[in-house]
Order: sequence, then structure tokens, then C-alpha cells
Amino acid sequence: MSVPGWLPPQDTAVQEYVHNCKKLNALAEALETTLAYLLYDDSVKWDCLAQVTEGLDSTCKLFVKVAGDHRAAIVSNFKCTHWKKLINNKRLSLTYFLNQTVTIGLGKFLESPEHLVHILKLIVFHDTILPLGSGAESKSVSIVRNTCPVMLLPMRKLSLTKILQIVAQLRAEECGQQLVYVLMNIKARREKAEEDYPTSENSSMEVYRALTENISPSHTSLSPGNGNGGRPAADPDSEEGILDSLIVMECARLRILFTTTVRVAPDYLGHHPVPDPVTGAIAKFKMSSKSKQKIVSYYQEVLWGMVGGYAEYSLIWKAIGFYGDTCNKWSSWLRKFVANVNLPQNLRPALQSLIDGLTVHVTTVTWDYSFRKALVAAGYQNGSYITDDVLNGTRTGMLFKDMFEELVALSNSCEGSNWTAVALEELPLTEQIPVLHRLDHSVHTCRLWAEGKARQLANMWNMDQFFRVTQTDVSWCLEALSKRHFSKNDDLLCPENSVHVMVCGKMRAKLVSEVQDNVIQLKQVPNESVEVLASVCRIYSLANLQLMFPEAKYWKQQFDEVPQYASNYVEDYLEVVLKPVIHAAAELESLVQQRVSCLVLDIMCEAWLDHIYKYKIKFSEWGALQLLADFGAVPTWLMERVKATPNLLCTEMLRRCEGVGRLLLSQRGHRVPMVDKTIRKYQGENNENSPQRMPPEMYVPNQTQWLELRASKVNLFSLCCPLNMVKPITQSE
Repeated sequence: MSVPGWLPPQDTAVQEYVHNCKKLNALAEALETTLAYLLYDDSVKWDCLAQVTEGLDSTCKLFVKVAGDHRAAIVSNFKCTHWKKLINNKRLSLTYFLNQTVTIGLGKFLESPEHLVHILKLIVFHDTILPLGSGAESKSVSIVRNTCPVMLLPMRKLSLTKILQIVAQLRAEECGQQLVYVLMNIKARREKAEEDYPTSENSSMEVYRALTENISPSHTSLSPGNGNGGRPAADPDSEEGILDSLIVMECARLRILFTTTVRVAPDYLGHHPVPDPVTGAIAKFKMSSKSKQKIVSYYQEVLWGMVGGYAEYSLIWKAIGFYGDTCNKWSSWLRKFVANVNLPQNLRPALQSLIDGLTVHVTTVTWDYSFRKALVAAGYQNGSYITDDVLNGTRTGMLFKDMFEELVALSNSCEGSNWTAVALEELPLTEQIPVLHRLDHSVHTCRLWAEGKARQLANMWNMDQFFRVTQTDVSWCLEALSKRHFSKNDDLLCPENSVHVMVCGKMRAKLVSEVQDNVIQLKQVPNESVEVLASVCRIYSLANLQLMFPEAKYWKQQFDEVPQYASNYVEDYLEVVLKPVIHAAAELESLVQQRVSCLVLDIMCEAWLDHIYKYKIKFSEWGALQLLADFGAVPTWLMERVKATPNLLCTEMLRRCEGVGRLLLSQRGHRVPMVDKTIRKYQGENNENSPQRMPPEMYVPNQTQWLELRASKVNLFSLCCPLNMVKPITQSE
């Protein structure tokens, strides 16, 4: 017996369904291949678009027939289920390719009626087969094959509004370029007209211009009954007329689309029967003027809403350049232009978007450029021998100051004069938040730079650059930051406001508080840097004394004569440690100058005494006199070399050093009087208990420890060897 004899008889409905599916699969495969071929953007291939649309009717009917066949035999048959899934996947692939083909075709052949007819047929075919797969078996995510992308969102019909959106998106770039070209011509014409005016302020033309600007109204009264959005017809050669011509030209491009749609797909225009004015018969597919105006208004709204972004790109990156100064001038000019010219309402969103884009670009580019220059200058400043001074500060500090001035100016421009008089939704919060972000980061970076540079320069003992950075540069930055002002935003945080206003208000309040905190920390840098200088000064002084101070045997020598001059190391010590500080601080304020000079003098004198006591250097009578002469040479050096102030000559540490020298000369058990009678009274001073009348020994906190450093006078060699036979030891030995 043959095998077919064992098989059940096939149902006629199943055979018919499978035959239709195979035929439809072949047609869809051929159509899909042709559409994919068209997407290579070759104008020659688009000539076969007429051949593609010839068989759309039969293919569409076959899609409807296969998708609408719900007979029981077909639903329960496995082979039919398989073919149904295969056809559904093919339908999804076709809708994807049709969508891409229509989008590209509308951009290429919007003004070509011959090609536009075929594109509209593709749109009708797309909208017919799109809903055929909607059912219980359809998935929310359409995955066809590995070569076809995943369509996460369900595709929608290509309605008239969708077609207008596609056309507007395709035309937005070219319209943006045209708008930029028109604006550049208007600006150039205005500048030329201003140059042609007489320059004399007393001329009659200047008086006429001033009266015209201040007396004439900036906006012309509009008649509400005018067909151009309530605006009167403008002169074609005027600025308003040139801008109106842009809108008229774009509206004229839709005329071919409307006429072709009436012939090919009239249902897309809606059912608006209009009676014929002669016969009175109703034309079924004739559009009313009201419907046409509504469609045109929608297209203009969508188109000019997207033009701003393309105009920004064309203006910045193709026309005027991306430099912050140029863009800032253009932004200011556009603001005045929008405020003083009677613009078409459709162009206002585009121009406002262009202004906002320029503002954001200026903020970003200005900060990036200034911040990069400051960081590069700070990096070069790390060299030991590289100095790039500007006035009393550095070039890096001047760059930080310029950056702060620009950021503060941008932030203040967003504040406005009176927030309470402006609607909360219209406040420039979104423009100010990026500026505050950059201002906060810049102040923080400037503070870190100043603190790090202070430690580096203090360790190098480069006092000139140290005070330039920590005092002058920081004061410049604080002066620029002092011009900032922030309005109170309590009204922004009310729960009655919108979510957008509340979120922006809270973000702004947080950034303002961070900026204020960083500014407070920056104000503390000058005082903190002086503390860093004090800690480094002690180590630097001890290190120099380790190299300069004479050996212990130098101070144990015995001579009959009293030393008349200071040792050689004293001048070297003062020249290395104190002189750079006094010379560098000469350009600072008097209070800062006195504080720093006295602080460094006290620290180096204290280090002088600590070095002596640390190494337990013993002093003979001559050595004590020599040390006293060394201490006494400090005020003389201050008066002769650096012209010190009286406050610097009367520091407590100088008196303490003198007291140590006298303690080394005093005998054991000697009582120090509370008032030194040998010191003459100052003019007008009657109080004997004045600090100036106290003996220097009273400034020494622990006198006993210094008495232990006196060398013994008698030794075994003094009985047999006279003192004048001992060779004196000099400091160089």
C-alpha cells in the first residue's frame, strides 16, 4: 500500500490558505527587496517607484484576505499557524521599510507631483496593513529577525499630522540656514546704516535718532481681523517683510502636497464638504479654508519650533564661529531685535530657542576657555624659575579673576531686576543652574590652587610669589566674586508651584549655598597661608642656623677686649630668612605687612634661641658678649637695610634675645630688678612699670635653663698658660 493512502484527506480551506500565504510571501519578499534597494539614496533607483506601486492593490487585498480568514479549520491547523506567524513577521518588516521609504521620499520629492503620487500610495498601503496584526497573538515588542531592528514602540499610522511632522523635521535644517542668512543680512544692514549716520552728537540726525528711539512705539498696533495672524501686511523690503516671506515660502510648499493628497488619498484630509459657489453641489473632497488654515498653522508650529536648534548649529558652527565673545554679542543683538521688531508669532519660538542656545553655548564656551587657560597657566607656574607677574599679582590669578567676572555677570543677568514682577514659569532658572555649577566648581578649584601654591612657595621660600598668590590674587578673585547677587527664592519653594519650578528652585538654592560656602573658605586662604608660612619659617630658620651658626668652641674663647661687631653669620641669616619677607610684603596693606614681618622675625629669633639651647652651647664671658652683640645687630640691620617700622623694632622676641645674652653674663644669685634704670624714659612716659622699662631678662620665660649654659671661668691650664698665648678661634674655623 502507498504512503499517501495512510494520510488523511486535506481540507480545501487549508490548501487555499497555504496557497495564498505562499503567494503573499513571495510578493512581500519582492516588495521588501525593492524598498530596501531604494533606501541607498540613489536618485536613479527612485525612478522605478511607479513599478513598485503598481502591484500594491493586489498585495494589499491579499494581506487583508489572509489576515481576515478565521475559519475553524485554519485556526486549528498547525501548518496554517506557522504560515500566519511568517506572514505577520513579513508584514512587520514591510511596515518598517515603508516607514523609512516614505520618510526619505517626502524629503526628496515634496515638490514633485509625479513621485508624490507614488509616495502617497505607499502611505495608504502602510496604513492598510499596519492594523492587520493586532490581535490576541500579537506581542507588545515586535521582533522580526536578527537583521531587522527591534521596534520597542508600536508603529502608528501615517496620518496627515504625522506626514506634516515628517515634512517639518526634514525642512527644519534648511529653514534654520535660511533664517540665519536673513538675520545676518539684517544685522549687516543695520550696522552699515549706523556707520552712515553722522558721528557728531550735536547733528540734527543724531537728535532725530534719539527722539525716534525714545518716543516712537516699538510695536505697531495690530488689527485682529488681519489674515496674517492679526498683523498688518508689512513692506516686502522691510525686516518684517523679509521674515514674513520665509513663512509664506514654506506654506507654499504644502500646496502640491494638498492637491496630490486630494487626488490620491482624500480621506487623509478629513470629511469637510464644501458647496460649490455656482451650482450649489457639494464637492466631497474639497477642503474648506478653515480646515486648510488649521493644517497650515499646525505645520508652521511644528516646523518653526524645531528650527531654533538647527539655526543655532548653523549660526555657531558655520556662520560666526564658536568663540564666546562673538556669540555673546549675537545673543545681545537678538534680544534687542526680538524686543523691538514686530515679528511673526511663528518665528518667536525659533528666535527664542536660538537665543537660549546661544546663552548656553556662551556659558559653556566661556567657562571652558577661561578655565582651561587658568589651569594651563597654573601648571606652568609650578616651575622654579618661571614668573609671569601682572601688576602685584600673577597671570594665573588674573585669569581666575577674569573667569569669575564673566561667570558672575552671566549669573547676575539671569537674576533680573525684580523676580516678584515676573511669572515664576518665565524665570531663567534652567539657564542659571549651569552657571552656578561652574561658578561653584571654579571657586573650589581656585581655593585648592591657592592653598597648594602657598605650601609649595613657602617650602621654596619664594616670598615674592607667595604673597602675590595668597594675598593679591585671592583679593582679586574675592573682589570679582563680591559683585554677585542672589535674589531670595522663597516663593519658588511653595507647594502651590509646579514641579518644574520647585525642582529648579531647590537646585538653585543648593548651588547658591555651596557657592557662598566656597567663597567663605576662599576668604580664609590669606590667613591660613600665613599659618603655613609660620610653620615653614621655623623649619627653614633652624635649617639655616644648622649651616651658618658657629661651632661650640667659638663661643668658649676668652678675650680681654669687648666685641664691637656682630658675627658674620648674623647678616647672612637675616638676608636669607627675613629680608625676602619684608621686601615681598612691602606692597601689601600696612596691617598685613606688620603682621607678617613681626611674625617671621619672632619665629626666626625663637628658632635662634632654640638652636642654642638644643645643642647646649656653652658661653664664656666673651662668647656671651659676642652673642649679645649679635642680637643687638638685628635692630641695626632692620633700620639700615630694610627701613623697618617702629613696631618691628619693638617686638618682644628682640627683648627676649637681649635678655638671654644678659643672663649669660650675670652671676649666680644675681637678682634682676623689675625696672631697668639704665633705659631712658620715652617722651611723655611717667609710668615706671611700663613694658618698655622692664629689663630684657624679664622677657625670658625660664631663666634657670639659660644660666646652665655659662662656661666655667677657671680651668687647670690657666695657672701655667697665660690667656694671651692661646690662639683665638675665628668663626671660619
